[in-house]
Amino acid sequence: MWTIELIGSIDGQSHYSPKYVGELLNAGPQALALGSDFVGRPCTQLYVNNTDVIKVRTELALPVDKARAWLQQALHNEQRLRVHHPYKTWLLLLTPSGECQVGSICPRLYPVNIALKSAADRRHNLDLLMAVFKLYLNLAKTTGHKLDEGLSNFAFSTEGDMYYLDDEYYGWDDFTAFAVMLGVYIRTYHWFDNAFIEELGHKLQVLVETIFPGTHSHLTIAAHLQTVFMPNADKEYLLRTLIGSLRHHPPKTPPAAIVETAPPAPKVVRRPANGRFFALLGDIHANYPALNCVLDYLAAERIDQGIILGDIVGYGPDPKECIQRLQDSTFHIIKGNHDEGVASGNTPSSFSSSSKAVIHWTIGQLSADERQWLSELPPFIKQDDWYAVHGAPMDADYFYAYVYIMTYQDNLDYMQQNGLALCFHGHSHIPGVFARNRHKDSHETGQTVRLSTYQQALVCPGSVGQPRNGRQEAQFAIYDKEQQQVTFIGLPYDNAPVIAKLRQFNLPEELSLRLLNGR
Repeated sequence: MWTIELIGSIDGQSHYSPKYVGELLNAGPQALALGSDFVGRPCTQLYVNNTDVIKVRTELALPVDKARAWLQQALHNEQRLRVHHPYKTWLLLLTPSGECQVGSICPRLYPVNIALKSAADRRHNLDLLMAVFKLYLNLAKTTGHKLDEGLSNFAFSTEGDMYYLDDEYYGWDDFTAFAVMLGVYIRTYHWFDNAFIEELGHKLQVLVETIFPGTHSHLTIAAHLQTVFMPNADKEYLLRTLIGSLRHHPPKTPPAAIVETAPPAPKVVRRPANGRFFALLGDIHANYPALNCVLDYLAAERIDQGIILGDIVGYGPDPKECIQRLQDSTFHIIKGNHDEGVASGNTPSSFSSSSKAVIHWTIGQLSADERQWLSELPPFIKQDDWYAVHGAPMDADYFYAYVYIMTYQDNLDYMQQNGLALCFHGHSHIPGVFARNRHKDSHETGQTVRLSTYQQALVCPGSVGQPRNGRQEAQFAIYDKEQQQVTFIGLPYDNAPVIAKLRQFNLPEELSLRLLNGR
């Protein structure tokens, strides 16, 4: 005979009796099978009737006192998280043989993964996914935890309420696993089509902006999705549709497998930076002569791959020209804090008065499409061997925090803890490398720095349009992937026309002085 102790329920009320629990246990366990209503780890036993499910965690072989303490802590945590059914009740069990086990009982729910097997009710399926996303993202926002993303871990009641089934939860990872999960859904469900994915993306974008307002988190998800694998052209097109929907614009032409005629060649192809050389450009700041100087140099060197590390606009007089020139480039481009300010119209208190003045002036110089283009830039790019961000790798907002003498060690610690070896960043306007070699940190400022001797490296190429190391030049860097080294370059250019324009438009005089002094 089973001995049952009811530890407590999520809502603090009594919903089950020990007698009822014992009768369900005596009926014997349910077989688990992949793809059925009942899945789980081999060490999990389920006891099921038409209305309720008992889950027993046989892997937790604990003495009674420790088991009771574990259960009380689990109940406390779940009462705080509020993602499980309110009737879920934790149980301390003694088997007929006297073995102590922990378990729980809750009402029988309808698994989302089973519901999504059929495309019969696509509207209902979309609502289910949005309910899963809402539960998942609200928890991340309010507690800093995330749920196991598998859809077999989510189920809904007859009333339509969504709940989490698993007992495990994890630390929030800034949408990384969430993006992987979206990719799994696209690969798994054969009935997903372009219309469904596009609507899903738009609804997700609205949901994310509601839960994480003003954080451009929908662009973070889109950036993570860029690295997700798809097995064929049709699935890759659906992935691009989702990315485009999150960024407000779907891909313009389906692949040949979906339409009869093949799409025309795109004007710009942004390839992964997988050649030997690629350029690192940051902080252009609407300085068109400086940008032209650098791009002409790279064209002469036949380097057509690179990364723009943010802040295309701000401080300078040529925002429209710089945007249009970069729209035609093959470089990857990420967003900086000035780009975000111009796109959103919001200027946080961290902006100086001169920064705010130029941002408001810039807004008046750009079309709605150009501001939208800035808005849709990703906040970071992550590839297998490097990470690129405007501000600092440990900054949750991506483009406000600085890497400098007071913060570089914390950022190197963050990289080490998160398995990042190489980070390209801007924002500081100071060229150089902060590096770590077996816990010995250094700041390298030579013309060429070999990165292969370091476990972690933070590389800033300086500023194309507004250097701050005392040099009147357009600064950038070239990364040699084969030799694992970065070379810093400064090109002289005529900044007189830039200064003349700044003064013509009555922009703050200190911006002209910065160009004259290189600081």
